[in-house]
Amino acid sequence: MKHALVIGGSGMLAGTALWLAEVGYHVSIIGRDAEKMSRLTEQASARLSAILVDYRDELRLKEALLRSIAIHGDFDLVVVWIHSDAADALPCVLSALRGGTDVFHVLGSRTNSSDVRNGLTIPEDVRYHQVQLGYQVEKGERRWLTNEEIAGGVIEAIQEKKTHYVVGFATK
Repeated sequence: MKHALVIGGSGMLAGTALWLAEVGYHVSIIGRDAEKMSRLTEQASARLSAILVDYRDELRLKEALLRSIAIHGDFDLVVVWIHSDAADALPCVLSALRGGTDVFHVLGSRTNSSDVRNGLTIPEDVRYHQVQLGYQVEKGERRWLTNEEIAGGVIEAIQEKKTHYVVGFATK
């Protein structure tokens, strides 16, 4: 069975995690909120594994990744939503990957995607993709994307495998 990792999967990316399970992945989900994680994993318990860890703790994150790989095999696909105050989290995840993995990095609407990409060391044969969050227009006004819109956009990005994909309208 293919193995996916979703960081942020118990919140805004819950729909993405459930979709990955539906299309045949075993999905390891990293999150901090045990209650949210429990509600999510109940929906597809055989295909979802909760990993309760704060990704800001690099040592515990690395241990959790290695445990997940030991149990379910290497990650074939990774979706990450990591806040800017955890600069070491994505490099930690990238260091645990083998070649052939697709990584979809979800970026906030105001994030400079080129700066982020240029600041990363991507392992050879890892395919790195960026999913930039934008906005929607409703009644002539801009609004933030809903969790469902974000999850749907990430799913489209995974299906299309573009290097850079914008969900909604770009802010720039």
